Amino acid sequence: MKIKLNQLDILLEVAAQGSIGKAAKALHLTQPAISKTIQEMEAEIGMPILQRSSRGVTLNEYGQVLLRHARDIDRSLHQARDEIDNLLGKAMRQLRVGFTSAASYGPFTNTLIQFQARYPGVKLIVMEGRPQQIHDALENQRLDIAVITTASNAVQNGMYYETLYALSNTVIAGNKHPVTHTTSLKHLMNYPWLDWDEPGEHSILGQVFRRYNLPLPQNIIHCSSPWIMARMMEQTDAVSMWTSVRLRFPGYSPNLRPLVLREVLPASSICILCPNIARLSTAGNTFMEMLRINTRDWLQDSDALEMVVRV
Repeated sequence: MKIKLNQLDILLEVAAQGSIGKAAKALHLTQPAISKTIQEMEAEIGMPILQRSSRGVTLNEYGQVLLRHARDIDRSLHQARDEIDNLLGKAMRQLRVGFTSAASYGPFTNTLIQFQARYPGVKLIVMEGRPQQIHDALENQRLDIAVITTASNAVQNGMYYETLYALSNTVIAGNKHPVTHTTSLKHLMNYPWLDWDEPGEHSILGQVFRRYNLPLPQNIIHCSSPWIMARMMEQTDAVSMWTSVRLRFPGYSPNLRPLVLREVLPASSICILCPNIARLSTAGNTFMEMLRINTRDWLQDSDALEMVVRV
């Protein structure tokens, strides 16, 4: 039987709350995400595990068997964590942090610097990637925690998430681009586009064009490097959608400019993501709290007020 640990965590919370809605709120998930996880477990064991009534949900006899073993597994994992910490002589030893490039501006980098200065004995491993790459690394336990950019508030596979702030988006072009007036996405479809992600549901560009019932441009180059994107826009008529922090990065702004669109582009949320907040290490919890404090302070700066949007 192939049931994941995050699925068992959801089962434990549903059993404790007696309600899918309350469990979703406690775990920072959506109710459809909770229901989907329950359905996946039921499909795996081949039997229903919940009984629904006007008062909420309870586990049936099959669910009770699964719950009993889920509690045993949870206790065993906590004991293993304690034993490992005792062997190492300390709870804080290593922290693996993932991030997307847009999320690295401001409070994230400051938190890395402060964390390393305060805890020099902790081995800090930091990896940059696109949101789906970071998510896969979290799911496969190659990362402990991540700060990522997402164009929607969708939560995947029972991950814990926490929104820190949201950034506005704009379409960027080189200073020599022929479009100098207010334009539209439909008009810009005739130009080459640079997209951060491969085609598919995770493409931010794809989400924007679907929002306005437009087909994707015919000429799209998928590239995860902002430096290469910037050089291509400087030398061609290509355009791309960037978050508001991007032109703040050194070396990008002199030869690039935002285009004025008739459409309103969706914001991108900057979120903390981790597989299981209850099992996050002492180092991870400490880093998260430092990031919250730094974010709160940064959001008071005029620098942030120019880029952050209310969602």
